[in-house]
Amino acid sequence: MPTANAWSRTRAKLTAHHVKAALKLVASGAMEGRGHEWADETERGLVLRVGKTGGAWYLKTETRTVRLGDIDLPVAAAREAAQRSRVDLREGRNPSKVNLQVWGEAHRRGMKPGVARDAAFAQPLPIRSAEDRRREGPWEWQDLCELYLEKVLPGFVPRWATQFEKHLRRAVTPELARKRATDVDQADLLRVRDAVAADRTPSAAADTMEAVRAALDWAKRDQPILSGLARTPYPWWRDGLHVDWSSTPREHTPTVAELVRTLIIAERHRSLGGTAKETSEGMLAALWGIVLTGQRASALTATKRATVRAWPERPGWQIWTWTAAEMKGPKSAKSKKAARPHAVPIPPEALAVLARFKTDPESPFLFPSRVSGKAVYPTGLTQLFGRLQGDPKGGRGGKVTERPGADLFAAHDIRAWTPHDVRRTLGTFLDLEKLGGAGSAILAHKASARTGADAERELAASITLKHYIHSQRLDLKAEGMALWVAAVLEAYEAERARLGA
Repeated sequence: MPTANAWSRTRAKLTAHHVKAALKLVASGAMEGRGHEWADETERGLVLRVGKTGGAWYLKTETRTVRLGDIDLPVAAAREAAQRSRVDLREGRNPSKVNLQVWGEAHRRGMKPGVARDAAFAQPLPIRSAEDRRREGPWEWQDLCELYLEKVLPGFVPRWATQFEKHLRRAVTPELARKRATDVDQADLLRVRDAVAADRTPSAAADTMEAVRAALDWAKRDQPILSGLARTPYPWWRDGLHVDWSSTPREHTPTVAELVRTLIIAERHRSLGGTAKETSEGMLAALWGIVLTGQRASALTATKRATVRAWPERPGWQIWTWTAAEMKGPKSAKSKKAARPHAVPIPPEALAVLARFKTDPESPFLFPSRVSGKAVYPTGLTQLFGRLQGDPKGGRGGKVTERPGADLFAAHDIRAWTPHDVRRTLGTFLDLEKLGGAGSAILAHKASARTGADAERELAASITLKHYIHSQRLDLKAEGMALWVAAVLEAYEAERARLGA
């Protein structure tokens, strides 16, 4: 209960109902304490203050309190008066008492808002800039989404950052962009969900709703006042934006024979569909690298020459290394689980195969693309597989180039597989050879002896090669790599002979 000299206070999205309640409170004479204030969640700083004998609207800023009008001023008119007074204060002017009095009287007489505006204010209310909205609130939906992207994208790996930004921007539709964030409701976002599912796929709708939930969670938690979500009693978006879709885990494990047949047809069919553009040397080398090492495509394709080193104790071998940041993929970018530095020993037999491909020796990357200074992209491997499986090539103006070679996977008894599936094949193979521990180490499935900052420093400075070899379990990995690479090359030669060199 308020004391005799204290104001009680409530925050709410003010409506005509609150004004009626305030008038009723004054008329009843049952005011406790000094009085009551209703603070508007929609217009920052706007307050309806009611005392024992009456009430009025005020704008409260850090430096000034401005009386806007009597209690009977409609809520929308009070908000506009607050906006105009804030502009005056920001530009160094005192809000005009006369203008505010005319504004109140015009509404009291029932004038239309446009007529009242012309009578009270000579200049139109300036449109607030995005900078002003984001600094002072309340945010529009587009502000909330943009500010959340600014917050989180720097922490994502580039590939996932691009995808996540695309997912969230789908929800910033022309209908919602300028709407107050606090006014965006379940129905609005369910319309977005259904539109994305219809125009794209249910999985795309699920990705968009996941991004929307994350943005709203952040605004509610970190910026509740500026976003206008302070008084939202329950985060309805957590349960209210369901998408009836779930990913189906892949359990496909291609055989070694299927992997090497894919290598063979990729080498033999570099140009497909009547186009002059051939699969690049760097892309073919990357495909071999995926099969020979079982590494994630995002890390392997970005391997830098500067992080490759010789292994003196094993002549002809190399050690390929990746930092924790380079090991991150889209899933780990969203996860709180930290990635670890990683290293894989490469046998000379594998290096001899990769040396067949004439890539740019001046490139900083081990698998360079045709674009100078760039590496091949994981999506390039996906596109290569699509070409080999006869997927038509889209062109300008809706034109489609068919693949006259049809589905080369089916023609050579290759079940569809993705680069990530090699990891399952490699792990299964070494497990059957009683080298499951080596497989797990090669695939970075288990923690190394040292993790975090210590492991990162070892990778960067290589405190001693002997210590580094021990911490990364390279001897164990080498045993598995030697066996796996030998099996791949043996199968490759056998399939080449069977298919006819």
